[in-house]
Amino acid sequence: MKPVRVTVIKDEEGRSIFKGMDKNVLRLKPQINYFFDLTSLDINLFEEIVSNPYFNTKVYSTEASVEVGETKVFEEVEIEDSKAYKIEFKTPTLIQPPRPNFKRKKNRYLLFPFSPYFLVSIQRHWNKYQEKKIIISYSRALYYFKEVDYNLKPVTVIYDKSKVRGFVGWTLFTLEARKNSSLREGIRKLLAYSNYIGVGKSRAIGFGEVMVKGVRK
Repeated sequence: MKPVRVTVIKDEEGRSIFKGMDKNVLRLKPQINYFFDLTSLDINLFEEIVSNPYFNTKVYSTEASVEVGETKVFEEVEIEDSKAYKIEFKTPTLIQPPRPNFKRKKNRYLLFPFSPYFLVSIQRHWNKYQEKKIIISYSRALYYFKEVDYNLKPVTVIYDKSKVRGFVGWTLFTLEARKNSSLREGIRKLLAYSNYIGVGKSRAIGFGEVMVKGVRK
């Protein structure tokens, strides 16, 4: 897990552009502004980017100009306290269950964001880079952060030169932990964190971008 998240390229309307198996060629049109977001927990990387806000780089077979559009610094990230949260999976998300002890041939990815695996995926990243740790057990996540509605689509993408199945779409969760409890506050912190860091594997190359919002039921 890296201390950085980079989204895929997006068009002027904010739509993510990525190549799935249903697309033969990924095309970027000339004279069009595209953008991507970068989140870093490394202050050195931030300072390097700010000190060099404009440069040219090669993209496929042509050259592109890259300019830093906006920078933000957060001491802490927050999300509203709500009874339910809608999580939109904007790019293919690869959530991996715990690795077994027996010998395996290939990785296993889930096609549904079951709450324990979803939260633990964020929790591992948080606990690696944040001083104050968050501990949420699988059973508590399962019973207090419940999936109540969803609209998900499995997608096949190329990952490490192999075809893997991930998913995009949205899932609605209810948060039923007691108000002001450490469990509720921990889940809320992880949800806020995922808005900037993402979920699952390979967030540094555009996988697992999410948008989490509180909703009123």
